[in-house]
Amino acid sequence: MPNDERLVNEQHLEPLMPHPEGRALRAEVDLGRIARNLDRIRTASGGRGIWGVVKANAYGHGAVPVSRALEDAGVYGLAVSSLEEGLELRRGAIECPILVLGGLRPEALPAASVENLTIAVVGPEHLDDYARALPQHPVRLHLKLDTGMGRFGLLPSELGENLPQLQRLSPWIEGAMGHFATADDPDSGFAQRQRRTFDACLSQLADAGIHPEQRHHGNSDACLRGMLDQDTHVRPGLALYGLTMVAEGRALGLEPALELVAEVARVKAMPAGTTVGYGRTFVAPHPLQIATLACGYADGYRRDLGNRAVVGFKGRTFPVVGRISMDYLTVALPLDVPVAPGDPMTLYSGDPAAAHSLERLAQTLGTIPYELTCALHRRITRRFLP
Repeated sequence: MPNDERLVNEQHLEPLMPHPEGRALRAEVDLGRIARNLDRIRTASGGRGIWGVVKANAYGHGAVPVSRALEDAGVYGLAVSSLEEGLELRRGAIECPILVLGGLRPEALPAASVENLTIAVVGPEHLDDYARALPQHPVRLHLKLDTGMGRFGLLPSELGENLPQLQRLSPWIEGAMGHFATADDPDSGFAQRQRRTFDACLSQLADAGIHPEQRHHGNSDACLRGMLDQDTHVRPGLALYGLTMVAEGRALGLEPALELVAEVARVKAMPAGTTVGYGRTFVAPHPLQIATLACGYADGYRRDLGNRAVVGFKGRTFPVVGRISMDYLTVALPLDVPVAPGDPMTLYSGDPAAAHSLERLAQTLGTIPYELTCALHRRITRRFLP
């Protein structure tokens, strides 16, 4: 097996194996839930083609297995951030269209062409270089229009002066795309302004004889809230993983697809007054048990969850106490709760109502659930459920 293929398999596909020192930490990813989420999004989008966003290791869920599940479930194509992410999927035998959202330098076009990747044009800087390279290294292009996100894309004010270069690229321009900045905001005023800007840019392109057959401005929340207008395709990311926080996502029945589970490495009975962890931030108020789990901030479990989070165990929740260290965290349990090394505890629950759900923990930290999943290190074993 080639080294690059073996690397992909080791990172994504190996079953859970015990660590030689007893360390066991896994993200359990329910591919069936992801496939069902895709079906629900397809319904919400009126049957439009879906570019499933699997950048950042599929938001921490495992890029290749998730992409295979989405491909099997009929996704139109997959969207990634970089050339490297696109190549990873091709090495993993993904055959559907793959769109590189972050654009490419001209020198990377030959590799993209060989692997049949679709490329976002994210600015005017390389239009001439693309026009020279594409006859020898053809790729499909999606023109990114900056309608208000303020990052990538041609500004409306830049479009007119670059129409001659875009006309030269017209044979390869398959799509036009934008990105909502406030699709989750109950006040849709700015989103409507972005949509009007997008439509005006499309009209300007049409007047110049450029007619992208695909149009996609809608992300997950725009799709769930019906903000699609004349889009032919949609680009859901977080909704695929059941992580959207808008009410429409919950009403649609989207299901979180990931749980983070750690096995107990050691259990100790501790007398009252014992301190735990760096800085002695937890003092046992009475005799209790301390279970040490092999999970820390190097795995992506946030350090500021110490003394704030809970974990699930045997149908109950128990507090994470003391500071989170690089490789370990500690949980306090009453003395009468049976617990032993090897017992699994759930750090991130797939139940949205649980106190240790990604949504609840994100609220505790003042962040978003997908920051927590994206942070999960690749050294964590992924176990994929059908």
